Amino acid sequence: MKKSSALITVFIFLISSFSLESCASNKLIPIPGEEKAILNNLYVEYSNIGDTYYNLEQYSNAIKYYEMAMKNRELYWSSYYKLAKCYALTSDWNNALPMYEKMLKRDKDNSSLKASLAYIYTMQGEIKEAEKIYKELLDLEPENATYIENYIAILMPDEESYKKNQEEIESLFTKLKTDFPDNKNIERLKYTIEKYTSKEEASEEKTN
Repeated sequence: MKKSSALITVFIFLISSFSLESCASNKLIPIPGEEKAILNNLYVEYSNIGDTYYNLEQYSNAIKYYEMAMKNRELYWSSYYKLAKCYALTSDWNNALPMYEKMLKRDKDNSSLKASLAYIYTMQGEIKEAEKIYKELLDLEPENATYIENYIAILMPDEESYKKNQEEIESLFTKLKTDFPDNKNIERLKYTIEKYTSKEEASEEKTN
């Protein structure tokens, strides 16, 4: 009995000491998983702040928060995609290009990524790469007006290119006018085509 009483006394003393110490230091027993949940919420908040700046078209600020959100594995790819868009919208082609190439490797059939990459290639002056992608996109979606007009545009960056691709350009332009008469870029493309055509006709008259 004495041993039992002694053990109970010690046990009570230990509990009392623990409780008093806890109260004195204001420390709470950590809840399992609480720290991870707090961090996850923090990264979600970073992503939300990035979205707010993105919607305000303050892309440089959005970039900072998307980069922080990417540290969370679950938010990595969504933040990566938004970050790439920010780089593209700020004409930071050097950063945007490898990111879109990487995303397309992960999702090879994504037409939206292909179109974005073709545009970035065009802005980087890599016209052959852009042509290749737009041709592929048109094979898949021949009735897509955006693909048609962009493909026409990159086929004639100058007079020499226009002459080289004249037949294909005229065929695509006729399709654009016929199938999409309200397309807002028809007049701009028409102006460029007529400019090159008039130069060609003037050159032929001089020759004759």
